Amino acid sequence: TGNLFMSTKGIYMRNSTYPDVIKYQGAPATTDDGTTAVSVANILTGIVQCTPTADRSKATDTAGNLISGLYLTANGDSFDFSVINLATDGTSFITLTAGSSVTLVGNMIVSAQDTAEDAFTSGVGRFRIRRTSPTAVTMYRIG
Repeated sequence: TGNLFMSTKGIYMRNSTYPDVIKYQGAPATTDDGTTAVSVANILTGIVQCTPTADRSKATDTAGNLISGLYLTANGDSFDFSVINLATDGTSFITLTAGSSVTLVGNMIVSAQDTAEDAFTSGVGRFRIRRTSPTAVTMYRIG
């Protein structure tokens, strides 16, 4: 029960027979085939999926909502999540845009899945939201 904080040292997992962290994964969030913003509630699931039928731009929630809803209580706190584009037409892309006081770093386009042998895209983007001040966040494309 409660939170585990490690403020000055890292956490080591050295047991060779069980060296990983087991994490609960609830049902992923599904965002609509439109321009509805990607909300904190969506992001909290860890996986946001969408099946666009055309190119879609979707704003993030505001920095204030991200900070409070993701419990980013100190500068440098961060939260990782994935966006999965379920379109298989190869052309319906999802472009994430910045909500109020959100700075974007990296490519914010999650391309449609391409299952051809020489495919250039898997249809998945991995992102990190990092608190940079009590009122602002930066969202990075990390994968």
